[in-house]
Amino acid sequence: MNKLYTAQEVADRLKIKKTTVYELIKRGELESSKIGKQLRVSEEQLSQYLNRSSSGNSGNSGFSRTASGFSGISVSGASANTGFVSGTERNLPYTAANFEPESSLLKRDYLLHSSGIILGGQTSAALELLLGRMSAHPEGLPVLQSHMNDYNGLYALYFEKAHIAATSLDIDDIRHLVPGIPLALLSLYKYSTGFYVQAGNPERISSVEDLTNPKIVFINREKGSARRVYLDRLLKERLISTEKISGYRNEAVSDMSAASAVFEHRANVAFGEEMIARYFPGLDFVPVTTMHMYLAIPAESVKKPGFSALVEIVQSEDFKTEIQHLTGYDTADTGELIYI
Repeated sequence: MNKLYTAQEVADRLKIKKTTVYELIKRGELESSKIGKQLRVSEEQLSQYLNRSSSGNSGNSGFSRTASGFSGISVSGASANTGFVSGTERNLPYTAANFEPESSLLKRDYLLHSSGIILGGQTSAALELLLGRMSAHPEGLPVLQSHMNDYNGLYALYFEKAHIAATSLDIDDIRHLVPGIPLALLSLYKYSTGFYVQAGNPERISSVEDLTNPKIVFINREKGSARRVYLDRLLKERLISTEKISGYRNEAVSDMSAASAVFEHRANVAFGEEMIARYFPGLDFVPVTTMHMYLAIPAESVKKPGFSALVEIVQSEDFKTEIQHLTGYDTADTGELIYI
């Protein structure tokens, strides 16, 4: 079985500072996984980093892989502190050389043979609370969380590289991305998403049409995120060309990064969840739509040990009350199981 290393142990192995290890992880050059609230690097992940480094490919391939699949795109111009990516379409290295052979993508991760549960996809305060409760539940199993966007989380679930995917994509999108596998969608909560704008909304941004104002600079979310999928679909419905939106090809890899870009006046507007705006006193929030957070679970697994404990926790009144108190999320549908 592959050993799991702490950040300090990795630093000792590589003879670098612990802070440098975190920077490598943040830039996507060193893959990692989260077990509960602890960051860990497996022997396999460390070996992959060393192999890339020795061949001169570390950080240059354009892709970083987590224990459960591709986590995103690394583009020159990214800020290590904010996750902000500045660039145009021609900067993104979409070439065949960046994709590994399909057989390597289909290989089941060694972690799937362990006694824990791999959770791929989005993260949130409510999920952190859920993982904490799982560790204390008498029938709970260790949960390893692999952070990635919605599309990649469902991709990992489809290729059996994750047991559960956390996603805010629409049910139809989920069904299409995981074909042929009966799923149970466990509803966690509903939440408001919309525009992050400067305090007082000086540009008077209220709808997606306002993004076409040449004076307004937008920062987008990365392809595959629920925010990006929703926005692209809305633009198509409104017959709005992305070429008319200044900054459309500038990407942030999280809502926090997007809000930070607006807060630091690197953009006028971004799209994300309301709760993140509360961390920035200089931002206002313009609501646009409501999204659901689901845990997509293969239907056959719902009643298995560990999985059933997770469902029990989410359906408990204590859990609903606590996440509502901590986050303000709408818990009216929390615990509902939707089979698709």
